[in-house]
Amino acid sequence: MTERPSLTVFFSDPRLEMTFLGRFIVRVVTYIGYLFLLAALFTLLFSNLRELQLTGFLLLLFSLDHFMRWREADLHLVDLPKSGRVNAARYISPKGFSAIEHALGRASLTKTDFFLEVARELMGAREVREGLIRLDVPPKEFKEKIDDIIKRETFAAIPKEYLLGRAETLAVRAFFEAVRFRHRFIGPADIFAALPLMDDGFLSRVFAMFSVAPEDVGHALVLGAGSLHRSRFGRLSRALGGFLFETYRPLHHRVMNRAWTARATPTLDRFGSDLTDLARRGEIGFMVGHEAEYEEMLNVLSRPANPNILLVGDSGAGKETMVRHLALALVRDTVPPPLFDRRLVSLHLGSLVAGAQPAELQKRLETVVREIMESGNIILYIPDIHQLVMTSGNFLSAADALLPIIRNHAFPVIGSTYPREFKEFLEARTDFSGAFEVIHVGEIGDADAEHVLSSDAAFLEEEFGMVISFGAIKESVRLAKKYFRKRLLPSSAEELLKDALIAASRAGEKFLGPDAVIRAAETKVNVPLHKTDVAEAKKLLNLEDVIHESFVDQDEAVTAVADALREYRSGLTRKGGPIAVFLFVGPTGVGKTELAKIIARIQFGSEKMMIRLDMSEYRDPQSAVRLIGSPDGKMSGALTDLVREKPYSLVLLDEFEKSHPDMWNMFLQVFDDGRLTDGFGRTVDFQNTIIVATSNAHSDIVNDALREGKGMGEVTEYLKRRLTDVFRPELLNRFSKIVVFKDLTPKELVKIVELQMAELTRGLATQGIRLVLDEGVTRKLASLGYDPAFGARPLRGVLEEKIRAPLAKKILKKEAMRGGEVRVTLKSGEIVLVGENEEGYNNGKPQ
Repeated sequence: MTERPSLTVFFSDPRLEMTFLGRFIVRVVTYIGYLFLLAALFTLLFSNLRELQLTGFLLLLFSLDHFMRWREADLHLVDLPKSGRVNAARYISPKGFSAIEHALGRASLTKTDFFLEVARELMGAREVREGLIRLDVPPKEFKEKIDDIIKRETFAAIPKEYLLGRAETLAVRAFFEAVRFRHRFIGPADIFAALPLMDDGFLSRVFAMFSVAPEDVGHALVLGAGSLHRSRFGRLSRALGGFLFETYRPLHHRVMNRAWTARATPTLDRFGSDLTDLARRGEIGFMVGHEAEYEEMLNVLSRPANPNILLVGDSGAGKETMVRHLALALVRDTVPPPLFDRRLVSLHLGSLVAGAQPAELQKRLETVVREIMESGNIILYIPDIHQLVMTSGNFLSAADALLPIIRNHAFPVIGSTYPREFKEFLEARTDFSGAFEVIHVGEIGDADAEHVLSSDAAFLEEEFGMVISFGAIKESVRLAKKYFRKRLLPSSAEELLKDALIAASRAGEKFLGPDAVIRAAETKVNVPLHKTDVAEAKKLLNLEDVIHESFVDQDEAVTAVADALREYRSGLTRKGGPIAVFLFVGPTGVGKTELAKIIARIQFGSEKMMIRLDMSEYRDPQSAVRLIGSPDGKMSGALTDLVREKPYSLVLLDEFEKSHPDMWNMFLQVFDDGRLTDGFGRTVDFQNTIIVATSNAHSDIVNDALREGKGMGEVTEYLKRRLTDVFRPELLNRFSKIVVFKDLTPKELVKIVELQMAELTRGLATQGIRLVLDEGVTRKLASLGYDPAFGARPLRGVLEEKIRAPLAKKILKKEAMRGGEVRVTLKSGEIVLVGENEEGYNNGKPQ
């Protein structure tokens, strides 16, 4: 037996305890009974006596009903009690029971593994084969592996009682799988989904051969079931879950309750939508996850005092889904008694306010409220309820008109809003928010998102004419959660899946696997996500050379960065934190920021993917609000909002040592867990970022030690110990690597100038202009661009003044044209630019 709160589930059927001969006799007697019933039916129908004909007709109706339900279980899971003892055998379909019965008999007679026999029996079910295809497992090969193990292995003899215990364990697990996926009864697919969850070494070996994770099987079977339903019936209900196998019946708007005490609500119907009507037509009601929040909502709505709910959550969190699922529960009477026979109506504030002056709006509201109170069976749902209390125009009047009714608990009210609007408009107005029980609705988990996409995939397959593997769905959820945080699951994953379908459809593909989803994600984020191929592996192994193509010296820093990127692309970075967290320490103008830009370009595709914060602007404790946003919602977070906007980026914390120590406490969590809570209470994910903090602290020690002849390794270790004078040890320990930069030598400065000039030369070449540098020009530029206090930082300004600005003038004056040449030379110690048609063009000597 398996327990869950208030419910004890077991599995018991006397047929399984019979011998093979006993089951055979029962089966024969049953068939004889059916034949006798059929003979009696025809005899009575064609009798001359009217009374006998009527009896035959009733028997015919009974037979037709039995025939229509012969594939179904005795009881449906939708009618499952909430407490007590439940026999799973009453909820199992004949086909599912037959698989267990035959496997049990075969395992008992041939002394083979029971679970392997069940798997072999279930291979005859089309829904199981379809599910295996979605796992990218050929059903024929899967069955062959089972047969091969049964033939080769020697199994120990197992008593009948032990086999019955295994059958019960499997059936009970299948019961909970059916409940989880909201099936009407336990079918072959639910039993197969339970198989990999059994403690059986032989069966686990079979699934491992095909790299199938046990938790994926159930979702893949749901995915296959949707496709199977479409192929059988030619169309799909738009609300899967509880409606997958139900037929559509158009229904009229229903106002009256069963007690005939309700009243018509024409004004409310004009400005609202009856969600119970939509649920009755099978258009809404599918909900995955949020069970705890939904139960809390039911409890609050059922109480006599203050039955008002305020759902707070980001867009896509599931607020609307919970409300619509309540509409379905109302239609099916699966709600507490105080909510029986009620209508759930959504009020459209935009329609209510449109074209109405304050007096007209007041009249509309009074009419709506009167109709609701006279009807006596309505739960009112107000989406975006913050609009009622926005301090402008007619919305303020609407709030004032509704507030007394809401506070008097005349009828249940459900409102929904977003975290920012809740803090900005509702939380401070306690007279309004105090009338509601606040329920925070968060993002659903990965498994729930996979369930939603598995159900919706049937529609996508129909739309794109492709077969979607469960691997593609799982990859969509994983990548969406990691890289696309602007939207919540499952919306972000579904959007990615659609992008992959569009791309695959254009390429003429008919099967969507995980690789197609990875390619679609790479296109969106411009970050390599696929497994490293030979060419990329070669590039990663020589990453130091790639960096040095645009960066001079600082070998220790370059090696540290290259090691971190190699670890990330190899999948060896630790889970739960950023990709890497560096502390770049060294004098001003030695390349700390430049190396950060190169990292952003290599890892994230562009320097635009770098978020730069000048930490000297955060010297006081109160400045933390500017980084994460204010709780009242009036100030956005300079850091958190940008990371939410660019979750795959490099975060540069410039002059980190100049920020207030309270800022360091905040970053401890970011460096360690890769998460930060903003002012609105939202969690911002830093796990796809590289964080670089720069500092000039004790940079003089570096140069002094090097002049004394100490090696760079020795200097680095000494500096780390001295940094505890500035930063707390627990903060320093959070950095992946503390990288020390040294002063640039004159020779290295010349190399930097050469790199800058080479970049400029390539840019001019695209315009057809050739740039030639005379001997001594780069050394002159290097000397002008270096300052003992600022390192090579002035170099950019020198190049702008001496090279780029004069060159721009020549281009505009047509002195430098396509096909022409410009020479940079020294004249009386000054740098000058000479066009090929100007005097003195040939006086210099090219470098």
